[in-house]
Amino acid sequence: MIISPKKITLTKPFVTQSGEVIESPEVCYEEYGNQEGPVIYIAHGGLSNAHAAGKYSQCDLESGWWDPIIGSGKVIDTDKFRVICANSLGSMFGTTGPISINPETGKKYGPQFPEISLIDMVCFIKLFLEQLGVEKLHLMAGPSMGSLQSLQMAALFPDFVENVVAVATAGRMPPSGLTMHHFMMNAVRMDPEYKGGWYEEGEARHSLRIIHQVAKLYYTHEKCIKTLCWDSVEDGEESQQKRNKNISNYLLSTLDDDIAGRDPNSYITLTTAVNGFDLGIGTASYEEGARRIKCPVMLINIDTDCEFAPQWAHELGDVINQANPGQCRVEIIKSEWGHLGCLREADTIADLMQDFLG
Repeated sequence: MIISPKKITLTKPFVTQSGEVIESPEVCYEEYGNQEGPVIYIAHGGLSNAHAAGKYSQCDLESGWWDPIIGSGKVIDTDKFRVICANSLGSMFGTTGPISINPETGKKYGPQFPEISLIDMVCFIKLFLEQLGVEKLHLMAGPSMGSLQSLQMAALFPDFVENVVAVATAGRMPPSGLTMHHFMMNAVRMDPEYKGGWYEEGEARHSLRIIHQVAKLYYTHEKCIKTLCWDSVEDGEESQQKRNKNISNYLLSTLDDDIAGRDPNSYITLTTAVNGFDLGIGTASYEEGARRIKCPVMLINIDTDCEFAPQWAHELGDVINQANPGQCRVEIIKSEWGHLGCLREADTIADLMQDFLG
């Protein structure tokens, strides 16, 4: 499936929860499939992008991050469904964010980009979909931050979403994720080249290099690192030196590609939004907030995930099912990939989705 990114300017300004107004916001997105079919919205992970499926050209080495799930004859069948995936508000990949031009100043927003919440992100998606003429979603699904957006959409607009599949998820941001995200933000702010967010092009790379190395430890379980870097080395006199070299290569070999085109201000914007996620916001309790979701829900977590451990899916599932038994299904995938299992285990996720959606 060969696709081309699209871009649209929203006709209405976007007003954040805090009252900040973003004029003429732009959305960079991808769209696949049957334009006349029921609509499915795919929400991306926090520091990822909208390239969920297909390739931009036959020469591309890799397809989109959920390509085993989205396409002709696949569980999200592009012969049947209209599938949309947009870069989130605050993103560094085309949708309005800190690297966008502020129409009031003619310069990049930089650190002056409005602080946004996950609720803001979801309301922005809703505004975007309304401009495309979408009146209802057959399904909203996504991994990591995309899973939180899917749940939040179903809670805020229960008549708009018919099904939710949330992968690597929780009903509120867990403590391990909060800790990692604060580390990321602190690393950026402590980078001498960050300059309070007014860094020059090509600067503030040191903090991103640190963040992406730590991310390879945090978002991938040790079992996977052992398989990738340790098990291939036979025991012998120089085995530990070879393992050391493998580990160093694991951390460094793709680092330049990992941080290419990335914006430190967007890291702060996105992680701040995710850190504030709690389905109970705006209601009397977490339980009341979660039970605003009225559609069938499937929660899929990875058994080795440090960010969204299985207990957090079970917590939310129990809350929803106490009010409406059987509404929420919880599945735990066994994987060495840790948090990255929400992408790497796409084939297993596809099988679970097929069973859930019928």
